[in-house]
Amino acid sequence: MPASRIADDKSAPRGVARTYINLRNGFMKTGGMVLDISSGGVDVEMHNTSGMNFGDKVELHSEEIGYIDGMIRWVKPRRIGIEFDRTTNNAAKVAAFLKNAQF
Repeated sequence: MPASRIADDKSAPRGVARTYINLRNGFMKTGGMVLDISSGGVDVEMHNTSGMNFGDKVELHSEEIGYIDGMIRWVKPRRIGIEFDRTTNNAAKVAAFLKNAQF
């Protein structure tokens, strides 16, 4: 994980999960691949990160996780880091995914 990532506690369980997600940033819709996920956030690889800016509110959706709201915490060429909103609903979805995922 990049040193600038502040999405969660570094000791939180995390996994490398190659899961496709749909991402909505305002009216813009795109897709990406989850590279790393933890209880606090996710690292997403994308073909193009133009239009993705630090602080933007985003919505992620995947068949495995469901809908999760978050905020972009860092942007690099072809990759973004998203911190999940701290809600019990988001926490439950991610915990279930991490428990059942085959890493």
